Amino acid sequence: MAMLKEGMGTNGLPEELRWLHDDLALSVRAQRSLRRLGIEASAHFPRITTTITKRFASLCTEATHRAADCPYTAEWFRRLFSGTYEQAFWEEQLLIGERLATASVPDQVLPQVFMTLRTLLLAQKEDAILPGRGLSSWSNLLRVLDACQYVQHFGLERERRHTVLRQLRGLLQLVDFESFFSTSAQLACGIAKADGAGLILREEGMLRYRFFHGLSARYQDLGQWEFPETEGVSGAALARGEPVYVPDYPGSPWAMQEFVTAGLRASLAIPLPGMADEPMPGVLVISWFQQPAPQRIPEANWDHLRLLADLLGANLYRERLEHRMEGLATQDLLTGLPNRRIVQERLRAAMSRSDRHQRLAALFFLDLDGFKPINDQLGHHCGDDVLCTIASQLCAIVRAEGCVIRYAGDEFLVILEDIANVEEVECIASRLLQAAQCSVADEQTRLQVSASMGAVIYPFSDGSAEELIRQADLAMYAAKDAGGNTWKLFGRDLVETQPQEESLYQELILAQERKEFELLWQPIINLSDHTISGVEALLHWRHPERGLLGPGEILAPLERSRMILEVGHWVLKTALAQAASWQIQGNLLDIHINLSAVQLEDADFVSVLQQALAEHPSVDCRHIWLEVAERVALRDIPATASVIRAARRLGVHFTLQDYNSGIAALQYLTGLACDGIKLDRDMMRGMAEPSPACQHVRAVMDVASDLSLQVVAEGVEDEEMANTLRDLGVHKAQGHWFSPPVSAAELQMVLVERKVTC
Repeated sequence: MAMLKEGMGTNGLPEELRWLHDDLALSVRAQRSLRRLGIEASAHFPRITTTITKRFASLCTEATHRAADCPYTAEWFRRLFSGTYEQAFWEEQLLIGERLATASVPDQVLPQVFMTLRTLLLAQKEDAILPGRGLSSWSNLLRVLDACQYVQHFGLERERRHTVLRQLRGLLQLVDFESFFSTSAQLACGIAKADGAGLILREEGMLRYRFFHGLSARYQDLGQWEFPETEGVSGAALARGEPVYVPDYPGSPWAMQEFVTAGLRASLAIPLPGMADEPMPGVLVISWFQQPAPQRIPEANWDHLRLLADLLGANLYRERLEHRMEGLATQDLLTGLPNRRIVQERLRAAMSRSDRHQRLAALFFLDLDGFKPINDQLGHHCGDDVLCTIASQLCAIVRAEGCVIRYAGDEFLVILEDIANVEEVECIASRLLQAAQCSVADEQTRLQVSASMGAVIYPFSDGSAEELIRQADLAMYAAKDAGGNTWKLFGRDLVETQPQEESLYQELILAQERKEFELLWQPIINLSDHTISGVEALLHWRHPERGLLGPGEILAPLERSRMILEVGHWVLKTALAQAASWQIQGNLLDIHINLSAVQLEDADFVSVLQQALAEHPSVDCRHIWLEVAERVALRDIPATASVIRAARRLGVHFTLQDYNSGIAALQYLTGLACDGIKLDRDMMRGMAEPSPACQHVRAVMDVASDLSLQVVAEGVEDEEMANTLRDLGVHKAQGHWFSPPVSAAELQMVLVERKVTC
């Protein structure tokens, strides 16, 4: 009954049915006459009911319809002859119509049943079986019968509209575009009483089918066919920018012989709207093969069909936008090369093709030698130019089936397939080393860039894609240890280093399993009063034989082993758990947590951070500072900035660690949306006034103050350095002069005083 109240007027019925109260308000005399007629007819109700029920069942061809109870019972006939037709009577007729719609009773059933009913009643009148009380009684009865048919039809159509609207709302829950189209097409066919539907898209001046629904195999054979966007009913709809319906397709001026042969009898093409000023991308086509096509589409159906086309257009735009975003997510914005997010997928595909075609595949891991001095001395814009130049030179010598990937800042991967023998790998390696060479010069300086390169040949080196990348990385480090500008092949040139690296790799795995990693905490001090304002979480390894190993000894092996992502997530979650514990105790410290390059470049990093914060809802995110090394952040500024902005929406801060670039690079900080910098310990050397290092820090502090950046100096080793930094305007610092990294329990004892004694 709740549905009946939608759109009802003050008298309890929909506005469209208010006339019933006036037009069918019979006089008392007329009511008595109809009731007497009903009494005389009551003996015939069972026979009439049986006839109507059989007629109803014969018109409902589907088994589900036959199972639906015929609403025209003997009781319904008694109410029909009651003579009084109040609101409850018409609400009952509305409900009958709604039930017919819910049972998907065919359109022709309702008018056919009422035509049969009129015929039966009039036939009995003429046979004097129901002589009645004059012509007025029969006239009133037929008026009521017509009104019942009208109200039931109204209820049926309204319920169908509600059903369509519910289905349209359900469409909005579908994310997969193919599922969205399938459901939309099924709904469109139901609205239009058609056999099938298709989605036709325009591509480079041609029209091609993307999806079919409910169409014959003969018609679906046209799925690979294309035709000019100016032809056919679809072309006409796109040219006009509005729907085109042809009830007689073979006889229409837009008929195409291929579709006539396939049996197309009628066709409706509705253009999909263009989004964001883009042209119309295609059409929704609705087709009739077996079903009788109407001469015109009922006006009531147009709104729903147009809305379906609009929703399809919007979802098609969303799908294309997602593909573009996915392309951006897997593309390095500086060089235009694919980035590390697609490495394993591409490598697995190359390995699979190698197995299938019995040919070799090779993976080359390049790390540039001499790249950092270019950034430091000539600026990051020169470094960017070098990366783009080398990327272009690498692509120039790689075959079409190959792939060049920017793996990290100055690291590239090259995947090559269809290699005949090892000698071909050696030839390609020499050419790649040549392509990775570049020189940069200004008026005073000339700098040279080369590469150290590791190579892996599949299937000579076996294992997973991740394992092959690790092996190529190990070979690259061997080339770097050999002096650079050379290459090493994993398995042949790493006889001595391989067992050592493999042993370390296995030790790291065991360390993680045995929970030998732990966090120590180094206080960050206010230089004005030596109180503790924050702490930095530092990863350590309590090695069973070598003792406690610090970050400098374990981070590089972790990165080479590719375990850094999993360990980095553990660091993040453990640090947040400790932050929650301290904050509950009333110690509201700034918690600094280091991020590796692999974490920052991980597509799931923001969701991992969000989940970690959700596990500790008591943590005040304003006191969480995520530290990114300068060399990591500045090597792909647009990508890094995108991740930082997404993470900052969760409430955390970012700071640039190991900052040593001077005031020229501070311009990048606004683009990166960082809130602070950490001065590199190398900048702390020679801090006595008026040294160049001191002037350097003073200039950085002036710009940082203008940008409202929090500055922390790390590596403070003595009182003179601390006093000089304080005089230069640096407010916070950390270093062994204040405190080495300590355990959370040791730090808790210091936090009682909130002050360190140097």
